Amino acid sequence: MIRSVKPCGTTGQNLVGLWRPSFTRVDQKLYLYGGGGHVTNDLHVLDLVTMNWDCVLAQDGVPPTKRYGHTAVLWDQYIIIFGGSNEYLEYRDDVIVFSLKTKVWSRPDIKGEVPARYLHSATVYKNKMYVYGGFAKDSKRTYVLEEMRMLNLETWTWSEAYQVPARYNHSASLIGNKLWIYAGKDEAGQTVSDLHSIDLNTLKVLPHIGITGKVVLLKSQHFSESIGNQLVVFGKYLNEFTGTSLYGLWIMDLEQLEWRKLDIDHCLEDGVWNYFTIVSKQHQRSIEYGTDDCLMDTSDDRDDGGSAPSLIFLGNTEKDRPQPYDHFRDVLSINVELLGVFQIPPSTLQSHMSLMLNNEEFSDFCIISKDSTQKIHVHRMVLSSRWPHFRNMHASGMIESTRGSIVLPEPYPVVYAFLKFLYTDSVDTKLDYSIVCEVMIMANMYLLERLKKLCASILHKHHLHIDTCVRIFQAACVSQEHGLKKLSQEFIFRHCGAVMKTDDWMLMWSQSDGSGAQRAALEEFIDGIPDEASLEVSSNQRLNSYAETAPFEPSLRKEL
Repeated sequence: MIRSVKPCGTTGQNLVGLWRPSFTRVDQKLYLYGGGGHVTNDLHVLDLVTMNWDCVLAQDGVPPTKRYGHTAVLWDQYIIIFGGSNEYLEYRDDVIVFSLKTKVWSRPDIKGEVPARYLHSATVYKNKMYVYGGFAKDSKRTYVLEEMRMLNLETWTWSEAYQVPARYNHSASLIGNKLWIYAGKDEAGQTVSDLHSIDLNTLKVLPHIGITGKVVLLKSQHFSESIGNQLVVFGKYLNEFTGTSLYGLWIMDLEQLEWRKLDIDHCLEDGVWNYFTIVSKQHQRSIEYGTDDCLMDTSDDRDDGGSAPSLIFLGNTEKDRPQPYDHFRDVLSINVELLGVFQIPPSTLQSHMSLMLNNEEFSDFCIISKDSTQKIHVHRMVLSSRWPHFRNMHASGMIESTRGSIVLPEPYPVVYAFLKFLYTDSVDTKLDYSIVCEVMIMANMYLLERLKKLCASILHKHHLHIDTCVRIFQAACVSQEHGLKKLSQEFIFRHCGAVMKTDDWMLMWSQSDGSGAQRAALEEFIDGIPDEASLEVSSNQRLNSYAETAPFEPSLRKEL
């Protein structure tokens, strides 16, 4: 239980009269650039260990013009400044880069153009900066942008606009491959408290409705961070019982979509709080347990969780605040675990189990592929638990189980991938598609339904192309994976002109007189062709629609 919380005063160069700057966390430091009020283009840094503010002096280059309401994101060892408004209310569209290593400002050669904007958000994901929304204006009007742009940070090229819900003064939090957009103001200038996410791999926008609990921002300005798969939001809210405004901290489990209010109101009663973030405990240990004794008494036992994150608030707790005042004079730090919020580390079971595979130490059995004399060291207990065929073989006392090894007819890479699934319950999406096809056939033979579906999903999502679709169709037939069989057959229909020129297509038809699985796959393909199917040839001799009966007769193929 938190018994008392005391803010800690910062030292160094004061930031009197500065508001709406950008903040960028870099390890144990917090970089602050620009800001309104007394509009500036200074770069400051707060050491999160010593709690001392300092001004960063560039070694070379021209800094950005004065601005506020801009964004500053970390990419590699660079802080990238974009947008904002200057002291004359002129919005900016420039990109300026500061090297943390050399302390040099630079301006990359940007390709493409985007609207100048203010109060937008910017997030870095896989070497791209995703800029969402913002407030813009032209010679006739001001308006809210309903677009998201991507700046490729390797080529410095802007993308075209992607339509998204109009927002400004919102927050954007990156969790995994999803960008969570919360609250802000809409196109009508109304403060909203809704939530939607964007899958940055597909750019699909998903609004989230049916959220349990209600959070209504009094003002659009707020801050959001994440702890694991939880969204943490700090801002001013309206007390429904007293009608007064107060600071509040809320957390949402993004799987359950349920808001929960964290009980820290009494910690924020004194003063004004103008910035919020979350940093790891190791960055804050000297703050909480420092000699100044200026923060909180966490518990009787100071060993309170090691790497637990801390909530960090910057503000001013002076009772009489002369105007202008220092918005970031004081710091408040709270161990988040004392509020019942825990950052659960990701599971290491898969990686540890993967290390056991083919590790001779403690191994008591071997698997050998028919095309290799190389042994794969395994464990009877793992195979018996995960592979019913092996368990039955071992229980029956077959000679293979008694002599400590068995030989499988599949190639070594296929056998190894199969065994890796037994140890890790996963299939590597980077495997060659031919290996995944063979593993899927093994999964069907050994009645491992999860493995079969994993392989089918990987083949469909990552490997279904012109030069692979025939082999995938054949493997789907052999493994009785009907969904993948239908998908691959439809893919062949859509691209039959290109597919008919591949070696696999020719090989499938040249083996039409074969036997067993090859013949069966060919018959299933022919059975899947609609009776009304036809072949159309355009004037330039390219196939331009579903081509279904003609390609299957050699004489007709020659006419094409």
